[in-house]
Amino acid sequence: MALNRNHSEGGGVIVNNSENVLMTYDHVELTFSDIEPMPDAFKGTKKGSVFLTPYRVIFVSKGKDALQSFMMPFYLLKDCEIKQPVFGANYIKGTVKAEAGGM
Repeated sequence: MALNRNHSEGGGVIVNNSENVLMTYDHVELTFSDIEPMPDAFKGTKKGSVFLTPYRVIFVSKGKDALQSFMMPFYLLKDCEIKQPVFGANYIKGTVKAEAGGM
């Protein structure tokens, strides 16, 4: 997991030379919960775009916020569930674990 390392100044995404973007979704909302204490960058609902590569999911924020981008490698995603409520938007819920030795 990485914070603010995968966005460009123009609002795009930065990927490695060895990977490509498979899918892009706009108008996505990202919310964090169950973090104690909650850092300011993770508070509230973030709006932006999601980029799917063969190795990771990258969220790029739309506004000028403390969280500009958030990268989640697939091997750090746990307990993912796809929810399809009758009244409301579909969403994915899961846990992202921090990289060992990361900050």
